[in-house]
Amino acid sequence: MSDAFADDHPGMEVLYPKHKTPLGRVQGAERLLHMKRTDAANRFLKATDTVTGEIIGHAKWIVFEDGMPEETPLAGDYWGSEDDKEYAKCVYEGLMDPVRRVIRSAEGPVVGLITRRLLKAYPINNLYTVLDILTIDPKHQRRGAGRMLVDWGVKMADDMGAEMCVVASVLGKHLYEQNGFRVTENVEVQVPEKWKGRPKIKSLFMRRPMASRASQMTSGEA
Repeated sequence: MSDAFADDHPGMEVLYPKHKTPLGRVQGAERLLHMKRTDAANRFLKATDTVTGEIIGHAKWIVFEDGMPEETPLAGDYWGSEDDKEYAKCVYEGLMDPVRRVIRSAEGPVVGLITRRLLKAYPINNLYTVLDILTIDPKHQRRGAGRMLVDWGVKMADDMGAEMCVVASVLGKHLYEQNGFRVTENVEVQVPEKWKGRPKIKSLFMRRPMASRASQMTSGEA
């Protein structure tokens, strides 16, 4: 995950501090393993090179079947100071703001490439899925692994008749456009004056409309 994000995503360093260091990688792995062990809604997928057996990418989808669980707050001792942790919370909230607005106005299930924490106050009664993490080893990018991992969720969303949304980076924009997403908002996280000197955190908010029943029927017949 660290190699995939590298230095191209300032938000990654904020949410997963020192992720490029040995300690940061260990802590990141521990956080993911904890999620896998403690939350049955998580679905971890991997993309594997069929010749070498090497894992070249992974995704973490979250599938909710029984309504929205309680919010899991941003916690842990991963940040160097309380100020860094508060800043991380501010960045996280800013990135998730457009997603919350979509969920508040949704009339049906929403499928998003977002984390489960932001959805607490806006339960949706139908089954829906969330892609929390998507990473591809830089050595194996442009081989179609990312497309396969996203396709898994797109198929589920279409089967559900759900709209999809993603908080994306500029680098991921093309992949999501190939899967029918369109940019609806350019996001720049707004922070208090005391943090104005820190790097600007920007993202693209992209949405994919729900597939029509007609298109689903046509696809099924083909």
